[in-house]
Amino acid sequence: MNVDNELIMQNNARILSGFSFQPRYRPDFRQEKKGSESGHQDEIKLNVDERRFLMCVYTYQYKATLTEIYSIIGFSASKGTRIVKKLERNLMIKIFSVVKGKGVSKYPVLLSEAYKLLNVEERKFEGKGCGYEHLIWQHILAGHFKEHKAVIELNRGNKCIDVAFEYEGRLIAIEVAITSAHEKENIEKDINLAKADIVIIGCKDEKVLSEVNAIISELNDDLKGKVRAFILSRILSTELAQLTGG
Repeated sequence: MNVDNELIMQNNARILSGFSFQPRYRPDFRQEKKGSESGHQDEIKLNVDERRFLMCVYTYQYKATLTEIYSIIGFSASKGTRIVKKLERNLMIKIFSVVKGKGVSKYPVLLSEAYKLLNVEERKFEGKGCGYEHLIWQHILAGHFKEHKAVIELNRGNKCIDVAFEYEGRLIAIEVAITSAHEKENIEKDINLAKADIVIIGCKDEKVLSEVNAIISELNDDLKGKVRAFILSRILSTELAQLTGG
């Protein structure tokens, strides 16, 4: 089953368009917190380095790790860490640790307060599911398989696939499983509605992997032969031919 090339281009254009947005912001970069019962108000201010960091996160959100962002704006690790800790305390950002292979990558995500403080429009990203971690993994996987024109939330047969692409004439569907709650439904709909040839379930940890494997074991033979389950980080370090079974 060939993926519609025009649909892929439209999906990718929508994803990339979010990263070319040039924000408008006010020059003072400050926000007043709600006053306490005594009527006192605390004012949050950003210095130049904090603003640079937040705007860099804004530009590369879900794409770049903390280490990569430090490099882009020329911060040392110690300087970057100090800024991040302060911004976390002030509820400007949240850091998510993602296990990739033997290492852990940290991804910063802007929170609502940061958008308000910078006076920029809150960005909407392709992807959905179980919160920020699910969204981060969708973008990591789409980036990993970009040479195959991977699409986030490809809609086929009224079923949206977390990440999908074509490989050797087959439609490959990848579902991000932060929990196993909806994976039986995902598998059945990916194959029966979206007509995926192979469904790869990327599991957050060993517990989820065990639960997903139990779900797969109970499928009928026609479905079972089209499904694979892996720890998410292993997907990044395994040859595609092995992931898809040849």
